[in-house]
Formats: sequence, structure tokens, C-alpha cells
Amino acid sequence: MKLNTLNFLKKNKLYLIGPTESILTKRGNRFPNIAKFFVAEGEDVVYYSSNFYHAEKRFFTKQEIEEASINLDYTLRILSVLGYYSNVSPRRVISNLLFSIKLFFILLREVAKEDRILLPSRPVELIFFIAILKRLKGVKIYLDIQDVWPDALNIDNKRKKKVFEVYCNFYLKPSLKYYNEALHVAPSFKLWLRRYARKTPSSFVPLGWENERWSDVKLKRYKESSSIKLVCVAQLQHQIDVMPILEVLKDSTELHLTILGEDGTGERYNDVINYINNHGINNVTILGKIDRKDMVRYLEDKDIGVLPMITSSIPNKIFDYMAAMLPIVVLGQNDSSNFVVENHIGWQCDFNSKDLGVLLKSLNSMEIQSKKNQVVSLRDNFSRDILHRKIKDIIT
Repeated sequence: MKLNTLNFLKKNKLYLIGPTESILTKRGNRFPNIAKFFVAEGEDVVYYSSNFYHAEKRFFTKQEIEEASINLDYTLRILSVLGYYSNVSPRRVISNLLFSIKLFFILLREVAKEDRILLPSRPVELIFFIAILKRLKGVKIYLDIQDVWPDALNIDNKRKKKVFEVYCNFYLKPSLKYYNEALHVAPSFKLWLRRYARKTPSSFVPLGWENERWSDVKLKRYKESSSIKLVCVAQLQHQIDVMPILEVLKDSTELHLTILGEDGTGERYNDVINYINNHGINNVTILGKIDRKDMVRYLEDKDIGVLPMITSSIPNKIFDYMAAMLPIVVLGQNDSSNFVVENHIGWQCDFNSKDLGVLLKSLNSMEIQSKKNQVVSLRDNFSRDILHRKIKDIIT
């Protein structure tokens, strides 16, 4: 009788797994925010991550890990991994596989029936081993679809791309059907899930913006001036193509573009700088990596946020623009452009300088202010305080 009572009183744990995202990382903090929220809700949270910093391709020091962990209200466990130096490489595959196997055997000893596990949709090896864990231990497992492999990983070599597709399918096809439920940060990601698991339910829960970080933003009416101030928050990686914007800028002195987050290491950086220099473009400012806390002051005096991303998703930068009360221009037809147009918070154009130029020249102060007002009216719906409540409803 006493044993049954103890089992009844035992509190189930919530496990969060963020292989490349934790309180230690400066880019991406969806899972750390979720952990903080659930602790405040009285949950017993255990957070697993790795000692490898994906964004900078380096390992965290013991001192960094200790300092980051000292004031946390949840248990943070950092696993040592192999690491890698290229996003598309056999070493990354091996590192992901070893991490997944290592964590599987740790959790096999640790988890109890009815514990819950929330994990991201990459790496695929992790999805596979957590599905096995559910079948062995009776835990409830939830997938946060932030990215979709093999689709989203850009591989130029057709043979290697095919091999990677087969590799991903090997892990995804037998495992996704066992997940209790999923969250998807972009509508098209649900189609990826349906490809592998028709019956696994999924809810749209976008990345959103952090209430604490953006609490000091003040509403400023758009003021017509000699220059419309455009801003693009992005490192100039392959999936971010600002060339159509630059082609418009070289002939449009009434526009100014600020690029935030490029430190000179982006894959497209040299091409961008060469184009700017060769055409003598003076209405572009490139600033390096901006601390997350400082982003507010860099955005609040801008007029329009721009997203020139070639892949389909709704990234953090969309919500940075919303938090800063900026209307948004999205190049191309994708999840972000659909989101912006359906919510009437900005504009969409084809991914070329001709269409973008026509759009920007057509804008007037009344239309910009109208879109800005709509951003303000919808803004709170996409705050993380609201979105975390939705996550709680799903996994509780």
C-alpha cells in the first residue's frame, strides 16, 4: 500500500533535448525559454544538450558550462560529443549518431513511465532512438519540428544528396508514427511529417518573440523622410540572398539597408562586399553579430524588416521584426510570405530585383503606417508567453 502511494505521489519529469541549443548558446533559445516557462509552472525539468557550439564550431569550456548552470532552476546535463567543422560532412553524421546513442542509454536507465520528452526534429538519429525509448519505457514523446531533413540541408552533389535522403528515411520512416504529438514552426513542415506519419497530430506553434527581451519597445509612428530605412537581420549564409535588394539599392538613393549579424564569415559575404564595392553603393551598412539583448535598439528606429531567404520556413527574424513593430517585406513564395500576407503585416514579391523595386517604389507613408498598425494589433498573439501556454496544453 505504501509503495503504491509513493508511486502515485512521484512527480513525472519533463525532459528537453537540445543538442545544439541551450542556455550556453547565443543563437536560438526556444528550448531554454520553454524550460524556464515549465519550471515556473511547477514542472520538474531535465535539459540535455552537448558541449559543442554549432554556430561557432567550437567546444564550450568547463568554466563556461559551470557559469551557465549555476543559477538555473532546472537540471542541465551537458554531454561531450565529437563535434564537426562543416554542416555537410560525414563527421557531423557520426557526431549526431554518437550523441543519440549515448543519450539513449542514459535515458534508458533514467526515465520512468509517463515521463515526457520534447525534442527537435534534427538530428534524425535522435528521433529514431527516442522512438525506441518510448516503446521500451512507455514515455510520452513530442517532436518540435523546427527544421526538416533531408529537405532543408542544402547539398549540391546529387549523389551525396541522394545518399543523405536514403540515410534520413532509414531513421524517419519507422519512428515518427510513434510520437504522441508534434509542433511545427511553419505550416509546410506539417507536410514533411505527413510524408512519414499520417496519423501523428501536429499543431502550429511558431518561434515567436521573447516578452522579456522586447518589453521596452515603444510604438513609434512611421515618419516620412528622404530615406526608407530597411533592415535585414541575418548572417549572409547560403539561404540568405540579399543580391536582389542590392540591385535595387544601387539605383535607389531614397532607400537604405542595414544588415545585422554578418561578421565576415558568411558564405555569401565576399560576393556581397564585392558587389557593393564594384557598384559604389553607399546606402548599405553591415554590422557584425549583435547581442540578443541589444537587438531592440538596432531595430526600433528602422521602417521595414526584409527577409530574402531562399528556403521555406518562418525564422526568428520575422518575429524580431514583429516585436520591434516593423512591417515586413518577404521575397519569394514560402511560409514566411504566406504568413505575412495572410496576417496583413507586410508585403510579398517575387525573388528578383525588378519586382522588389516596383514594390518599394509603390509604398507610401499611409500604407507603411497601416501595415505597422496591423503588426501592433497582432503582435501579442505571437509572444512566447502566449505560445508557451499552447505548448503546455499539448504536452500536459
